[in-house]
Amino acid sequence: MTTNIASYNGIYGDRKAQLSHDYLQSQLIVPRLRLTDWGLKPHLHENLFQLFFLEAGRATFEAPEMVELVTPCLVIIPANTVHGFTFSPQVQGRTLTLSEALLDTILQATPGVLVELNSVHILSDFNSEVTFADLQALEQRIHEEINSELPGKQLALNGYFKLLFVKIFRLLHHNRRKQESPNRALHYYREFQKAIARTAPFEKKISEFAQELKITQVHLNRICQAVKGKTAQQIVQAHTIRKAHNYLLYTSLSVAEIAYELRFVDPGYFTRFFRKQTGLAPGAYRTKAYRSDSTTHNS
Repeated sequence: MTTNIASYNGIYGDRKAQLSHDYLQSQLIVPRLRLTDWGLKPHLHENLFQLFFLEAGRATFEAPEMVELVTPCLVIIPANTVHGFTFSPQVQGRTLTLSEALLDTILQATPGVLVELNSVHILSDFNSEVTFADLQALEQRIHEEINSELPGKQLALNGYFKLLFVKIFRLLHHNRRKQESPNRALHYYREFQKAIARTAPFEKKISEFAQELKITQVHLNRICQAVKGKTAQQIVQAHTIRKAHNYLLYTSLSVAEIAYELRFVDPGYFTRFFRKQTGLAPGAYRTKAYRSDSTTHNS
């Protein structure tokens, strides 16, 4: 039985919100007068980026693995990420939700920071340079500015957001250097590559690759971002496209034969996947490559 994942254009539960370039919400998570845990069922926001500043209490995060959170912590959730939470009644903190378009505008001059924020991160290891209180204070300033009508409001918000994202970026960078030596990261990455080569396309989820390496999916994505600047899923897809490219250009196999060589369930699925990744159907890709090669030799 399949489960329909709820999708929201606004915060969780808001089915009336409309897509907006400047969507921005700041909310409190306050302790609740109840005895049982509560939470947010798995859902996604196709065009919204979220930050959860969890100050105290017990919480579990699911995206898709279940992770017990240690508070205080910051959870970074990119757009189009299926995720859910379970909170104890005592949990408290803040959430910050903004449109992906607004995030792109704020960070357009710093694509490196934007790429870093395009993965799920759980930050609980703070330092003297970036404390949880620092991040929380900036969120508070953003919250106050959102609810004000002061002159220069947008300029102030942009400034606070840039400072917040820089601090998060520095913390991610610091933690990566401390926790993961380059040699260790490369070891995991090479083992991931070997596992991809042994596996049919879409046979395994990224979480299953991570489990084989005895690390979390978040950790595997972080390693892939550090080594190649791509998510683990993008690396799996690139490997498949690279193999398909070699078959198309250096063999006379038909598209259907290539699909089965790559262990796709059927040629139609292979064609749809290839077109999505390259913009061309396999046959058109091969024809274009041959035409280009012929032009080069004749010139």
